[in-house]
Amino acid sequence: MNDYQAGLRHNLEIVEVFDENYKMGDLVPEYKGMDLLEARKAIVKKLEEIGALVKTEDYTHNVAKCERCKTTIEPKISEQWFVSMKELAKRAADSVRNNEARFIPKKYEKQYFNWLDNIQDWCISRQLWWGHQIPAYYCEECGHINVAKTAPEKCEKCGSTKLHQDEDTLDTWFSSALWPFSTLGWPNMETEDYKTFYPTNVLVTGFDIITFWVSRMMSQGLEFTGQAPFKDILIHGMVRDSQGRKMSKTLGNGIDPIEIIDEYGADSLRFAVISGTTMGNDIRYMPEKLEQASNFANKIWNATKFIRNNDVKDEDIIEFHTKVYDKEAKTYKKELLNLEDKWIINKLETLIAEVTNNMENYDLGVALDKVYNFIWNEFCDWYIEMVKPRLYSEDYKEKVKVCYVLDYVFGISMKLLHPFMPFVTTEI
Repeated sequence: MNDYQAGLRHNLEIVEVFDENYKMGDLVPEYKGMDLLEARKAIVKKLEEIGALVKTEDYTHNVAKCERCKTTIEPKISEQWFVSMKELAKRAADSVRNNEARFIPKKYEKQYFNWLDNIQDWCISRQLWWGHQIPAYYCEECGHINVAKTAPEKCEKCGSTKLHQDEDTLDTWFSSALWPFSTLGWPNMETEDYKTFYPTNVLVTGFDIITFWVSRMMSQGLEFTGQAPFKDILIHGMVRDSQGRKMSKTLGNGIDPIEIIDEYGADSLRFAVISGTTMGNDIRYMPEKLEQASNFANKIWNATKFIRNNDVKDEDIIEFHTKVYDKEAKTYKKELLNLEDKWIINKLETLIAEVTNNMENYDLGVALDKVYNFIWNEFCDWYIEMVKPRLYSEDYKEKVKVCYVLDYVFGISMKLLHPFMPFVTTEI
């Protein structure tokens, strides 16, 4: 544990005021075992009896309630383990300030810095039934706390073999913070997985766990590996209902993705939560977008059938490709193409450049909408309709040319659409 162990602090000699069942402890024997709320009334009555009560009055204040059962949450002092965070936090904050890692959108840096620049020691122990168990072993003879990577055979202070491990587990976020490198063979930094995948390129997460997860992965990664665990931290919004409310069991406004996928397909659901969105902003779940996506899937499926249902031989299309496309110059001999062919290819090349730029800048919603508009409007509604007379003509060479352009443009369109609607594009 070394330096990290030195950051752990243990609070000792705490008097139990009440237990986890809201029963009074032995701080005042007179009230031992009494229910907490009953004890409060009894204490007020006792103060009144001995003349120590000045007055009682009602006042309004915030009372913390459990979001599930609505019970009042009572603060309780207890023994816990802490990590000293000052130096760890400074290093994590400096890493972003020095552009070793960046937030997208940049505005979320503020939340990150506010947390780390005003950091408090981190309570890492939890009273749960699962998780990594605290590596602390108590000597039953002298009371010394042995902290070690593996269970010690005897107490390092008195030599006793009567040891028992702390029953608490580590905070879930402590374990999660180790994920980027602990899964790749660490502390062995020479494994192929570690050298290939650490640090990784992009972390995608929501703004609500920047403080809980991102900051701690950054601090742990820098502490144990000397490198930030990722280069880009991409923050997305929360999926909310059509009224902008958070989805919750209480409001009953949540959706079951499996039911949506069974009805509309996984591609339609992906489309619905990406189209029209920008990174960092919340996403409103709009059921009508599912219909839009489903209709779009049908549109491209019908376009596929139209393109395939022709009597042109594949070898003739391949031969035309060798004539029209200059591999070395990577350009088309446009004199061999008709005006509408040049138009759609020019539109496609513009789309490729724009979508590539959008994807590199993580503007996924913008990229999807551009691909959608190109396929639906310019390719299906305009180009296909314009070339039907040529396709149905008796001029075989003209039909080959049309089929080539249809195959070429539609094939690349499917590649551009694939990250957003992978299932239907793979099948096509």
